[in-house]
Amino acid sequence: MMNTIDRTSVVLIITLLLAGCSNGVLFNSGLYAHTVEPLTFNRNPTEVERNIQRANGDISHIQFEIAILWGTNGIGDVARKHGIETVYYADIEKLRVLFGIWQEDIVHVYGR
Repeated sequence: MMNTIDRTSVVLIITLLLAGCSNGVLFNSGLYAHTVEPLTFNRNPTEVERNIQRANGDISHIQFEIAILWGTNGIGDVARKHGIETVYYADIEKLRVLFGIWQEDIVHVYGR
């Protein structure tokens, strides 16, 4: 009887994993999530030159009972720190681990 219950449980777990039902638990804000998306919204054509500069700024965040944040990722702060005078566009890279206990937001700024 116990062997049948164990076998049924294993088959059920494997079926859920293969069906994608656990995708929200394992990835997408669950155990691990890593995304990169546009931070700026501009429908006009963007001038891109060969000598474009790239700069990064990040905020790290750990949370367990209390939240601790450090760093800066403001577009203006990152551009100023790296000598970028004209910002063409920016992306944000988000990393989440263990249901958000560890988070990191990295802003990528492109310009000259």
